[in-house]
Amino acid sequence: MSRAPRKCKKREAWRAANKARGPARSPGRGRAAAREAGRCNLRLDLARKKVAGRAVREFENLSDGELQTRLSDARKELFRLRFRRATGQLEDTAQPGRLRRRIARILTLIRQKETVS
Repeated sequence: MSRAPRKCKKREAWRAANKARGPARSPGRGRAAAREAGRCNLRLDLARKKVAGRAVREFENLSDGELQTRLSDARKELFRLRFRRATGQLEDTAQPGRLRRRIARILTLIRQKETVS
């Protein structure tokens, strides 16, 4: 008996035995499927919440006027960063994104204080 038929028989026997267990990797085990199912990486979510909480605590105790000055400073800095990126002088390319998030946090706190007052 040649070697090839024996391999095929072993492979077929293995497939028949393992077919009941299902495929080794079931479809839909990626991030998108987890998001749709409501499951997520809890560790990563907690880490993001801690970082966001720290950033918000930085601005919570400021008055409305201070928040407005911080907002205008952040917008001016974002304007400068856009020019530096356009001229190729910006080394940290993640900096504009961080600054946009900071601006969004400040705006959120301003709006929250407006609704409470």
